[in-house]
Amino acid sequence: MYDILIKNGEVVDGLGKSQIRRDVAIERGHIADISENISESKAKQVLNASGKIVAPGFIDIQNHSDSYWTLFDHPAAESLLSQGITTIIVGNCGSSVAPLTSAEAIKTIQKWHNLAGVNINWSSFAEFLRNLEGRIGVNVGSLVGHATIRRGLVGDAVRPATFDEIRIMDKLLWQALSQGAFGLSMGLVYAHEVNSHTGELMELAQNLKVRDAYLSVHLRSEGTHILESLDEVIEIAKRSEVALKISHFKIRKSKNWHLAENVLKKLEDAYHKGLNVSFDVYPYDTTWAVLYTYMPKWAYEGGRAEILKVLADPLQRKKVLEFLKTQEHDYRKIIIATSEGATGFVGKSVSDIAQNSGVSETEALLNVLAATATQAISFDQNLSFGVVEQFMSSPLAMIATDGAGYGTRSSPNLVHPRCFGAMPKFLSWARDSKKLSLPEAVKKITSQPAKLLGLSDRGVLDTSSIADVVVFDPKNIRDLATYADPYKFSAGIEHVLVNGNLAYSGAKFLGKFGATLRKS
Repeated sequence: MYDILIKNGEVVDGLGKSQIRRDVAIERGHIADISENISESKAKQVLNASGKIVAPGFIDIQNHSDSYWTLFDHPAAESLLSQGITTIIVGNCGSSVAPLTSAEAIKTIQKWHNLAGVNINWSSFAEFLRNLEGRIGVNVGSLVGHATIRRGLVGDAVRPATFDEIRIMDKLLWQALSQGAFGLSMGLVYAHEVNSHTGELMELAQNLKVRDAYLSVHLRSEGTHILESLDEVIEIAKRSEVALKISHFKIRKSKNWHLAENVLKKLEDAYHKGLNVSFDVYPYDTTWAVLYTYMPKWAYEGGRAEILKVLADPLQRKKVLEFLKTQEHDYRKIIIATSEGATGFVGKSVSDIAQNSGVSETEALLNVLAATATQAISFDQNLSFGVVEQFMSSPLAMIATDGAGYGTRSSPNLVHPRCFGAMPKFLSWARDSKKLSLPEAVKKITSQPAKLLGLSDRGVLDTSSIADVVVFDPKNIRDLATYADPYKFSAGIEHVLVNGNLAYSGAKFLGKFGATLRKS
């Protein structure tokens, strides 16, 4: 007897093929049958999916539940499950929470999460994965963060890694890949990678080919120098012969939006020349960025302690202010979302803070950084949704949250609405804009990321698949979360199954059924 039978649904298999009316039977965590008119008497539980889409569980290939620490603070991952996500990949943008070679290594995540009170009982990548088993609401796999292994060796030193240090990083990466990591991530804009030279990056990337793992990169520039930043990572991927994924692909600031055609052409040319290149994008026109990255790069080299020294030194502070005056930021649109130790800033724009305190907007930004000891994150409406649409429509694009899993609101801080609504927002956009068919849209969040990850048994609906399944209403699916009120679950997701277990149904969360995934 089947465990669960999903009746009368329109099956979208994840491969881009047209939807078809079928019943889906699930037994022992796997898809047992997909066919017409399976008898209800053969199942312990029957779900009526008449008028609904039955699709593979959505895969969020760019997730930060580790760096925001919600893997541990909100392990049920309700905001992800409720938007149809059944699998997440963490360890992005250069920061992972394993392997940890020293106390310095974990500090790579402090730009996103306050480390006070954090309890860590692992050091190796394998120990981290074991620590997650049986605790999480969704399936979890991880990359290795370049900054994590680098900082574990060199700490806050602002210098190139030595030959011996690169060899040690090679070994640490190889060990983690052998223990199940899906690849390596780089966050080339952040303090502890901004000075990494191409030779170091190339050396590390060469470990990935043998394991058929991929390289995920947060570019050095997502604005004026985006073309040069793409050249750098394309060259690394070509010479290393590895698959390359660009993280949260975007073009910041209106003066750079005209570059959209050129950046897409550069990636498409690389693809047609044989490079396995792709990117992920979130369906919003507002970023969620670490506030210190608005400073000039020299001011945040060396990390948090050095930034605070710069802010406290009148001469260096003046130099930062002069730099900020040359930038074209609209401080009315930069909203403080997270403000550790100074929650009065949350929800206010930098312009509002400046006006309330009687200082310039640039002074206000630095004052927020000083008051929060650099632990501030902002919303910034600096993207063109037209460019976002162009990127989402590309055959090279996958859709991801670039967010984290949350439950109900548990702090005064705000989170980006993409943590609650990215997948429904994307699917409703595809429906309303008609720029993508429903099967094409589903492919971008199922089989396409699964293929990059090498997960042959997830991301598709067939009789060889693990039963990660989403049932949703194609007419009513939509996001409800906003920037002012982000803790709202989406509409239109009817049922979510994780590893064959009904995890979300009728707007109720039914348990933690996620597995820890390892690269085979």
